[in-house]
Amino acid sequence: MLDYFQHKACVLQFGQMKKAIYTKQNQVLCEWLKSCRKKKGLTVRDLAKRLNTWHSIVCRVETGDRMLNLVQFMEWVVALQVNPHEVIDKLWVIEMDEQTRANPPSWERK
Repeated sequence: MLDYFQHKACVLQFGQMKKAIYTKQNQVLCEWLKSCRKKKGLTVRDLAKRLNTWHSIVCRVETGDRMLNLVQFMEWVVALQVNPHEVIDKLWVIEMDEQTRANPPSWERK
């Protein structure tokens, strides 16, 4: 395990990874979840009831202030009765585009 100074040295050398909550992918996911809820005609409180959680949690997820783990994401898509592949495919395209920009194929490097 790295101590504080080793961690800082690694950050200085390699740069710090952007926190996932601030990524474009998370923004797309949150917007998709909110639009699915609205398309189903559900209020925040309706969805919270289906998820057996507080409405503030639903609001925080939809505004991007809170992230879902994979299990929670599956609970949301089941509660919303939507196909998770709709958004997973979008997120995959975004990630591949960013990876390609960060590491272009060898024939594109100059």
